[in-house]
Amino acid sequence: MDIIIIGGGTSGLLSALVMEKEGHNVTIFEKEDVIGGLCRSEKIGDYTVDIGVHAITMLNNGPLIRILNKYSRYIPNFKNYGEYYVKTDKLNKVPVSMHEWMTTPIIPNKDKILVTSKIMDLMTTGFTKEASVYDIIKDMGLNETSINFFNTISYFLSGEDMKNTPLWRFFTGAGYIPEDDILPFIYKDMKINPLKSTIVKKFGTERIINILNDGFLTSIKNGSKKYINKFTNEQRYWTQGYPIGGVQSICNCITYSLKSTKIKNEEVKKIVKDGKKYVVKTNEGEYIADTIIYSAPSYLLPKIAKIDKIQRNKEKLKNIKFTKSTTIWVGDKTNYFPYMGSEIWIDNPCWASTVSNYDESLAPKGKHLMGFSFVNSTKERALETIENKLNINLDKADMVYVQETIPEQASCSIGQFFVYPKIDDSFYVVGTDADPRSMGITRAAYSVEVMISEFKNVYDTPKNI
Repeated sequence: MDIIIIGGGTSGLLSALVMEKEGHNVTIFEKEDVIGGLCRSEKIGDYTVDIGVHAITMLNNGPLIRILNKYSRYIPNFKNYGEYYVKTDKLNKVPVSMHEWMTTPIIPNKDKILVTSKIMDLMTTGFTKEASVYDIIKDMGLNETSINFFNTISYFLSGEDMKNTPLWRFFTGAGYIPEDDILPFIYKDMKINPLKSTIVKKFGTERIINILNDGFLTSIKNGSKKYINKFTNEQRYWTQGYPIGGVQSICNCITYSLKSTKIKNEEVKKIVKDGKKYVVKTNEGEYIADTIIYSAPSYLLPKIAKIDKIQRNKEKLKNIKFTKSTTIWVGDKTNYFPYMGSEIWIDNPCWASTVSNYDESLAPKGKHLMGFSFVNSTKERALETIENKLNINLDKADMVYVQETIPEQASCSIGQFFVYPKIDDSFYVVGTDADPRSMGITRAAYSVEVMISEFKNVYDTPKNI
């Protein structure tokens, strides 16, 4: 089968890897001169900087590792990531478990009790899908410090502030509620393609019907016992790591495993259906495919794809929300984060880490490489924040490099529309706007897993691995 993949980022490359190993003829179209999207590193002088700050999640048994284990020739080497911290007079772990919330110095003592009891209460009574983090905390009488903390955490869980961050994202991000429990409600409003065989297979038809009939609030209440057990448990619910060589090493392991896939650096202008085939048009020519896997931003789909099932949802697709991020890379002889892990800054929401702690080769000998990813900040304000927070003069740093990116093709915000990965039997969508679970590279890999499962339900593919 001739398969065209549009977009050569993480989800596009993973899709190509799977489809090639399953015996198909694959061509990737990528409008940029390089492939990899955000799963890529670049050389800035003697430094190797990623596109944005990264931590790869769910390395114990997540979607990225499952795909690479099955289809790639090798797995990148990951170092244990460490913890997420907020610094007061010392480093304090971002609280997750009940014990951590009750003992954290990040928020005042009175608020610790209020927050802990409210989390337990919400699990017991349930909450609606549309409830925001702000809806819950606005009437709790929390200190301004606590409110600012929740607002900052909201940005890093969803890409939006607490007024636009759904409460379910807070609970799944903390690990109290399994992300799979939310899936039926995210996709049930999908008019292009309602719940399909992958979701039904995961839950079972009868359970899916019961979940949807019960509603979101009741489903949360029904799972309260297991959710509270996770909350009261001291154990962390995830494994995270940083890849040696930077995130480029993930891209390299995929491309090294590709043997027959063709890559064309051409921008796709139009996709039209011609009988049972698709015609993909670029400025350089026209190409025929049996199946399309679309990995570019889905808000562009109505403009590019003249397909009935897409055009019927063009308003929802065009209104997919996303957040821009500003990342500042600083190379210097001083290491401002001399530990494994990262800091969350509250005043101007920022995620900061020294990536050369994991791999010294990312920086010249005797130097360190630090990344600062800001949400909802201008470049000027981000630079000023770093200087004030660390009491440094960036003009005297060995290297300063600015990146402005869109880290997620869809933010996990209130009322967000996520595309189900199967449009029809021969048109699929993958990427971080096609799955609400996790973030970044892990979320992209989740969407590819769903796409693969749906594809295999349609086609009896040979497994030439």
